[in-house]
Amino acid sequence: MSEKDSPEIDECQHVSYHLPTWNKEGRCSWVDLQLQHKSLNAQAKCIVPPTKVIPVIFIPGIMGTNLKDKNNKPVWRADKFMGVDTLYLATSTGERRRQLLNVESTFVDNKGKYIQSDNSSFVNNKKDNTSFSDDGYMLPKRKERGWGEALFLSYGTFLDVLQSALLDDWQQDMFNIKRRDKTKSLQYKGDKSTGVLRQLVNNSIGGTNEALLTEDELNHFEHFLFSVHVYGYNWLEDNAISAANLTKYIDNVLETYKYQHGYGLAIEKVIILTHSMGGLIARYAMNPPEGTFQGCQDKVLGVVHGVIPDLGSPAAYRRMKVGAAQEGMAGKVLGATAKELMSVLAFAPAPLQLLPYPKYKCSWLTIESAGSYPATVDVTTGKFDPFNDIYLRKDVWWRLYEPDILDKNPSDINNNWKQYFNLMKDNIKIFMEHQEKRQYHPNTYVFYGTEVKSDNTLTWSTEKVVPLKVRPKRPLVFNPENNQRIVYSGGNETNNALGLWDGSSYQYTQFRLVSSQGAGDGTVPVESLVDIINSASVKSSLATNVDHQNAYAVDSLGDIRNRNAIRFTLRAIVKMVQEVDIRAAD
Repeated sequence: MSEKDSPEIDECQHVSYHLPTWNKEGRCSWVDLQLQHKSLNAQAKCIVPPTKVIPVIFIPGIMGTNLKDKNNKPVWRADKFMGVDTLYLATSTGERRRQLLNVESTFVDNKGKYIQSDNSSFVNNKKDNTSFSDDGYMLPKRKERGWGEALFLSYGTFLDVLQSALLDDWQQDMFNIKRRDKTKSLQYKGDKSTGVLRQLVNNSIGGTNEALLTEDELNHFEHFLFSVHVYGYNWLEDNAISAANLTKYIDNVLETYKYQHGYGLAIEKVIILTHSMGGLIARYAMNPPEGTFQGCQDKVLGVVHGVIPDLGSPAAYRRMKVGAAQEGMAGKVLGATAKELMSVLAFAPAPLQLLPYPKYKCSWLTIESAGSYPATVDVTTGKFDPFNDIYLRKDVWWRLYEPDILDKNPSDINNNWKQYFNLMKDNIKIFMEHQEKRQYHPNTYVFYGTEVKSDNTLTWSTEKVVPLKVRPKRPLVFNPENNQRIVYSGGNETNNALGLWDGSSYQYTQFRLVSSQGAGDGTVPVESLVDIINSASVKSSLATNVDHQNAYAVDSLGDIRNRNAIRFTLRAIVKMVQEVDIRAAD
């Protein structure tokens, strides 16, 4: 090397930029710093990623968690892309369903399918523009974060897209710095990230009290590392129990980043995303009744509730009485008829907690030829009480539960009713009364559907009145129109759910359960959301075109632009972390 070519003293001949790597405990380092030869008088710059972890906990809806039996055999799982693995349930009898889907003999199954990120190295491959793997090292493995507990058919792609979106922008920024190094130009035009969240900046999504996402808010967001967890639970079990377990799960997640992964690089709060019934669990966990367990609201930064059945839904009554045959394959698997479905739901607390609450629109059920809503007004409150008028009644044919739907032995029938009655009185009613206190996290966001026909109200319509000389030996079946739901028979032919026999006039009347087909998401009607969307605790709410089961549906990172519910959710997360001091992340 000639003198001319020799560097001046302290002159930097080369600036190199180095991407981080993570060890198995989640600590960050730069392993290639020593690769630059000293004679070049080089300057190495470490590209620093976010290191402070904010866990994001997703809570599935009813039927959204994989279940197994005592022998670890799957009972409810949907790992196939276009089908349900437990299809044998579709042909099972009511007796077999009652045995399989039993709250006492089912448990959360964590061995379901989930999308795996490449964890064979710290970076997916050698290309500079590929993202870091979150499946181990940088974050705990996805399996350890509960991804195998979520029903793959409903949430597999969403979880992968959500995790990728929350990591995308800062990774794009880091790789842009690396690209600038290779161009040898400080004017590299790709300095600004093209990440998916940056596309939301200053773009309107809609909704109440909408506040556009700003550049400063996104820059603040990029100071944190977001780790997606799944809280799976037994969706047959009392939601109050699942709520108590959720508080313990949150503690365990926070302890993971304090003591086991990342060397304490975690704040003391989590973000919660919920789907359907998962929202009821989160609400109860954050504000439980006094004397039960310690609530977790002080450990939650904020909540996004997706299609929450805040005051229940008449769809729960309909499914009990006529089955779910018209709700696609999942409905058929759960139970196409009342005989198949009622035998399961009548002793499963969580599904019963989805029934319309006392505060739900009082006229949600009408009996033609028997007056309007079959209820009496409580002289104290001036309200209708569905427990006294429907749920706990045994003397009317529109009652919720038929204790002889499967069993014919008088002793079994009597025991069925006692068990159901006590469950409704001691668990379901108490749970609903507590939820009606309208206790919400002060940093709540809500999205819901309005464009799919729903069971806002139901009517038992008088379909046929047939004069007969003798009582029919079995219920008569008339040809219904395709757009109306059939009422299937109970076991008691003298007072069953399909028809009513009047012995004095020798008339047999067939009733059909007809839906109002109003605004909602196909399961949760807009009437169920009145309390939560009008609460002062709700920062913003979005009415959109989602259907209930696919509320969080998204196909890819690019597809986010077509999914307002996902865009709303991601923007809400960015808003929630603005209260976290950046200095705590340095």
